[in-house]
Formats: sequence, C-alpha cells, structure tokens
Amino acid sequence: MNSRNDGTGPGEREYPVEDKDLSEEQNEHLTRSLRAVRSNPATPPALQDLARKVLGGRLEVKDILDDPSGYRALTDGIAGMREGWRSMTPQDRQAVRATVEENADEAEAGGGPAGGRTR
Repeated sequence: MNSRNDGTGPGEREYPVEDKDLSEEQNEHLTRSLRAVRSNPATPPALQDLARKVLGGRLEVKDILDDPSGYRALTDGIAGMREGWRSMTPQDRQAVRATVEENADEAEAGGGPAGGRTR
C-alpha cells in the first residue's frame, strides 16, 4: 500500500520501536508511550514531532539528545511539566501519584492500559 492510500506522507510511516538494548516488553511500552505523546493534543508540538521522528524510523531513541531539535523538545517539555507540577495543589499532586501507581499496578498484573496493543 503506498503512502497516499494509508493516510501518511513520505517518511511518516509508523514503526514499532525495536531498540536492540531493550526487551520486547520495553520496546512495546516505549512504542505505546510515543504514540500517546504523538496523539495527545495537550502535548507540545515539538514533542509530538519528536515522537513522529522516532516512530517514523528517522531518529533512534539513543540519538534524541544528540539531535538539537530533540534536545530542545525534551528540555522544554520537562521544564513545562516541572512548572505544571509546581503549580498543582498538594491534593492534585497526590491524585496524580495515586493514578500513576494504579496504572502501574494494572500493567504489572497484565491488565495494561486500555487499547494498549501496539501491533
């Protein structure tokens, strides 16, 4: 199928991440996470573009910090998250922690997040 029929442009094809230094489960988790970053409208455009580059096979995870746009996207994104965290009330922070712990417990039990399939 060519790129015009599958809704993606040249160089935009999506690949599952297959880092040889990671286990299959870690690669699947990384792929799901990158897809979530790419698809989340609240994610800064630079981070979405970075996720597209990795999923499109144009940039490897290990090279993100060596890529000037990757470095900028990560450091700016982390700064924004830090500011968001600092502006939360202690109750909101605790709610986020509880949600993260709950999701981690579900994933560990094999439930994983809804729609977590990567292939």
